[in-house]
Amino acid sequence: MGKNAETEVNSAVDVNSAKEVESDTFKCPGCGNFLKYDPDSGKMKCDYCGCERDVPAPKPPMELYYTSLSEQGYSGWGEVKCIQCPVCGAKTLLEKYQTVTVCPFCGAPNLVESDEVPGLKPNAVLPFLIGEPKAHESLKKWMGKKFLAPSNLKKLAKTSKMRGIYIPSWTFDSNVYATYDARLGKTYTVTVGTGKNRRTETRVRWYNVSGSINSYFDDVLVGASDRLQQKQLTKMGGFDTKNSIQFEEEYLSGYSAERYSKGLDDSWDVAKNLMIDNVKSQIRNRYPDADRVDYINVRPVFSETKYKYVLAPVWASSYRYKGKDYGFVVNGRNGRTVGKAPLSPIKTFFFALFCAGVGALLIWMIYMLFFA
Repeated sequence: MGKNAETEVNSAVDVNSAKEVESDTFKCPGCGNFLKYDPDSGKMKCDYCGCERDVPAPKPPMELYYTSLSEQGYSGWGEVKCIQCPVCGAKTLLEKYQTVTVCPFCGAPNLVESDEVPGLKPNAVLPFLIGEPKAHESLKKWMGKKFLAPSNLKKLAKTSKMRGIYIPSWTFDSNVYATYDARLGKTYTVTVGTGKNRRTETRVRWYNVSGSINSYFDDVLVGASDRLQQKQLTKMGGFDTKNSIQFEEEYLSGYSAERYSKGLDDSWDVAKNLMIDNVKSQIRNRYPDADRVDYINVRPVFSETKYKYVLAPVWASSYRYKGKDYGFVVNGRNGRTVGKAPLSPIKTFFFALFCAGVGALLIWMIYMLFFA
């Protein structure tokens, strides 16, 4: 990360104490410091003298055909090294000349360097659009909405250090042809009985349907990080992977990158299920009169399947509060924040009292209105 601080929240790591490996890669022609990618200018920039250098002209990434052998083999990343955290197990990739003092994900020290970077090399990247100052503003807004969080935690948001990380993700394109059969139902009401036993019953008129459907899916996104689950990825708005460009190491300079923990084959299984769920929804929409579904059986055939291995940007930080670890990430493209925050026992207690009081008042009002 060049001269970037790699600090744990509430710690005081000297950002200039890390010894860096000498390299001519991305060196500043003005002062000899290392250049890093700057989201605001879209160029390589020196933090010390302000010197700038253009990045390679963006090229569209090449989507690769997926086969059962796609994940086999090893692809060298070039001048990068792999650092593994002994606490959370995260594998972080850095330029050879970079040094980190703590894990970018959990803040743990004593990182272990690995001899190789196993797996496939990314063929696409989404560069950071949001720099740390804007990410910090997004974090403060997110913290401000956590009204049950401890007050001192909100103050921490003003000073917490954030780390730029590229997280791994896969995208899949595929044409899906499927035949299906389903049992759907339409509810209706009937009046039965006589006298005191007269009543209205809701019943379902079931019917069977079948047919075929053809759908094309483009850039179905599957997160490949243990640190960011699929539901969190969705909550933070996903990533605009259709705007990804061909991977160049310049975009990695000044940041970390996580090595994927969910491989290509396993991720394709997730993508297939996402596509099948979408196909079922399309089938369901073909029969708007039906308001009940007993089952929908789908027999899909996938063809012309392609994939990209995309590095997507997030700003991350972690903190420890009363013996527990908490973390949050900010989407480096749209600024959305997800994470966990502890609850203040005092605030929670008074909020519960307030809710109980409101509930009691509503019950009293209903009683006075209808029974008094």
